[in-house]
Amino acid sequence: MGGSDAIELFNLQDQTQLVSPCLTVHGTCKNATGARMIQVLHPQLPRLSYPLNESGFKATIILTPGENRLTFATDTNKSKTVTCYYTPLLQDPPIHLCLLVAKDSPLEFDSPKVQRDKEGGNGLDLAVKKLRVGARLMQAYTNEQMMRAGFGNRTFRFLEEFTWDTTFQQRSEMRNTVKIHILRSDKSTKEIRDANLAQQNPNASDAGGLFGVAMDALQKYGGPFADRVKPVQAAVMFLDTHWDGNLITAHAALGGGTDEVKLAIFGSHALFAWPPHLEQLVEYFTDETRTSKKEVANDCDECGTHWEAFTLTLGAFLHEIGHSLGCPHEESGVMLRDYTTLNRSFVTREAFSIRTNSYGAKSPIYPKEECTWHRLDLVRFLYHPSFTLPQDYLDPSFLRPGEIDKFTEPKPSIYALGDDLCRITSRTGVYLIEIVCGDLTKAYIEYLPVSLGGPGPQHDLTLSLSELRSLIPPNEMPEHGNSFGLKLLSVNAPGLEIGKFPDFLKVTFIPMDQYGFPRGVQGVKSQLLGNPSGGQDVGIVPIDIRRVTAVRIYHGGALDGMRFYFSSQTESANPPVPPRNYLGKLVKSFKATSIDNTSGKNVLFGYETGSYTDAVLEEGEYITGFNVRCGGWIDALQIVTNEGRVTKMLGNEGGGGLIELRPPEGQYILGLYGNVGQWVDAMGIIYGRL
Repeated sequence: MGGSDAIELFNLQDQTQLVSPCLTVHGTCKNATGARMIQVLHPQLPRLSYPLNESGFKATIILTPGENRLTFATDTNKSKTVTCYYTPLLQDPPIHLCLLVAKDSPLEFDSPKVQRDKEGGNGLDLAVKKLRVGARLMQAYTNEQMMRAGFGNRTFRFLEEFTWDTTFQQRSEMRNTVKIHILRSDKSTKEIRDANLAQQNPNASDAGGLFGVAMDALQKYGGPFADRVKPVQAAVMFLDTHWDGNLITAHAALGGGTDEVKLAIFGSHALFAWPPHLEQLVEYFTDETRTSKKEVANDCDECGTHWEAFTLTLGAFLHEIGHSLGCPHEESGVMLRDYTTLNRSFVTREAFSIRTNSYGAKSPIYPKEECTWHRLDLVRFLYHPSFTLPQDYLDPSFLRPGEIDKFTEPKPSIYALGDDLCRITSRTGVYLIEIVCGDLTKAYIEYLPVSLGGPGPQHDLTLSLSELRSLIPPNEMPEHGNSFGLKLLSVNAPGLEIGKFPDFLKVTFIPMDQYGFPRGVQGVKSQLLGNPSGGQDVGIVPIDIRRVTAVRIYHGGALDGMRFYFSSQTESANPPVPPRNYLGKLVKSFKATSIDNTSGKNVLFGYETGSYTDAVLEEGEYITGFNVRCGGWIDALQIVTNEGRVTKMLGNEGGGGLIELRPPEGQYILGLYGNVGQWVDAMGIIYGRL
């Protein structure tokens, strides 16, 4: 580091290792009398200039792979030089940025005459330039938010290509830059602009239909989107979005996807307000030109000026990308609608806002006045594979490499214990517990990786109702204290949600002597998996786990039923407690065999079919639980024993989500309950101490 002490950089130190190709450097010029501008000089890139307001500056810069020697120099000859190093993390799964065009598209986006004259048109090439700059801003913003949270320099990456770099105004070099896939839809412009597809049309018959249009276009495009082995991430903007004077057609703000494609979609109705080059960033973020509603849309009536149109739509597209990365709506931040102030993360002076009828935040605009990613979003990102740093692999609690979807590990399991207590188990570890009041999370418990000062994801937890209630904000207690939900997020596994959690903890102890167990044995119902409203309630089917010698599992495209066979000899001793190793893999399997004697005592849960698989237990072996795949019914089931043996996943092994159905440690399966229709619609276990 060299140069004057008059320039202080708040978020960039000498010799910093970075993984984001774009960075917004925050700083101040002390005793900078007369200084109005600061330039950033890079030996390989065009110089960039940013204004000083109240001595503060925010300089958004591009980095090149390897060493970056950056000189910050004011117009009063004060300077500071720092060296940082940028390493692209090509091993992390990228987001593919796309422009979707109709099969007969005019290849133009909506733009008022004043902007067309200023920019020389409104064609496809210009749209690509603008989208590339917007992508870099999203990366820089997210990197800053992760760093402020204490998670280091981390951000997601967009897929790049080596081509002429349009990030800067001068076309001088070929560099790695964001690749924009051009998706050609089978739909015509008229079809894409159908009012029944317009999300903001209250009378639309298919307001979410553009999501399917984008999915179809991705599949047609092929390439990375044809690979169904691992989920692909895509963010698609519709080029043919159009304001018809009444509706924004060919636009929907949606994010989510399937287990094969994680997708965010958005319209180009305000792309006219996005800068095509980084040198124009401040100019466009402070452009007070009034939005002409005769020519272009004023989205949600919050885009009265060009800078507000830029800010809102950049933030809204980022919001949808957040959904595709796994983030739900939150009570504040990008995942609410706080992105109307996203501009504050890039400028030190706010222009006049039609939306608020004010000049907004005072210069130099401090972090407390900026829009943020919510803490819960950032914790999710921390465990998302697109945010992986190489050093994460040195911390086993990260459980790298991460997975986006198609999880092979089960959801967490949760069991009511009585006395308003519950036990949570997870094979991979729970990293976040969210307390949901209404539609939004209002409190949470996080378990950060050990390398970031946390205890690491938890494999076995016992929580009390009073402990969880104490975290709820006092103003939420009257309405939600007895009705809040619980959401459990685990590493590389599906999450688990339980509505009305206080009711879940209300345990009714079932006297099991009425089912043939010794007096004093009490059972508790586990969570009911599958569809509680499907089929007919079959009541409790008791199973003395000590006497089960074999199970016949009836299955086809779903679980149809199970018949348990018992030994004639009464067991007096309780089976030993099986060891728990949540990180271990169950690799022993049952050998192909069949039940020799089916005439002995047995019970049936579900019903019999001609398609079945037999599982015969060895002496001293007993069932400790089930691995269940379920969604709208019980798709498939796997039996697990104390010897570590498992059956194959019997039924539709690719259906539903995976969850473990096991009693808490020290307790045993005493029976099954659930609903049965054409197949097993729902099932749970009865568990207790023997």
